[in-house]
Amino acid sequence: MLSTPAEVDAWLTEAGWYPGRDVGNDAIGAIAAVVERYRAYGIDIEPSAAALAFIREHAFLLAVIDTAPENFAIFTPRLAFKGDAEEIAELAGELGAKLFPVGHDTYDGSTLLVDESGRFFFSHHTGAYYLGSEKYEAIMSLMSSKIVDAEGYFV
Repeated sequence: MLSTPAEVDAWLTEAGWYPGRDVGNDAIGAIAAVVERYRAYGIDIEPSAAALAFIREHAFLLAVIDTAPENFAIFTPRLAFKGDAEEIAELAGELGAKLFPVGHDTYDGSTLLVDESGRFFFSHHTGAYYLGSEKYEAIMSLMSSKIVDAEGYFV
């Protein structure tokens, strides 16, 4: 369980993150691939400035979520399951905000999403959840399972 920004930074550091990290152009291929995958399902997405900033700083990190070695957070844009594109587009409509995938977990393929204001959401097979207004709040929520139903953020 992570409860402070310093603990989040330490957790991310174990995965290869460091202050000022910027994968720059290396993230462009991952972004283009996920945009194309969504388009294949009839959904147009593009990263907001907030999503792009998160991706550039965190792309390609694999961070252990808990003591189970097979449970990671992978901070790379991805379409985890075929039906996710439609579910995420629906969630974006309900929120009145553009969403972009910035990562997923390996335990059940849930997708981490960022909107244009930098809020984080979580698309899980049990529903959509709000994680927080910025990275630290979102990661602490995710790691503690203190997630809130996204319905409270619908327009």
